[in-house]
Amino acid sequence: MTKRLTISIEDDVYDVLEKWADEEVRTLANLAAAIVTLEARKRAATASEGSK
Repeated sequence: MTKRLTISIEDDVYDVLEKWADEEVRTLANLAAAIVTLEARKRAATASEGSK
């Protein structure tokens, strides 16, 4: 199941993400979702390693 999330970011960050998304031929929303997913999974993996 997926969840929706709304965020606010500074104009300069938006510009960087927009260029990045264009370079990868994907939407900005798709890029942002990919970045958030990757970083959240990294954090979860690091947290689980620390609890061992």
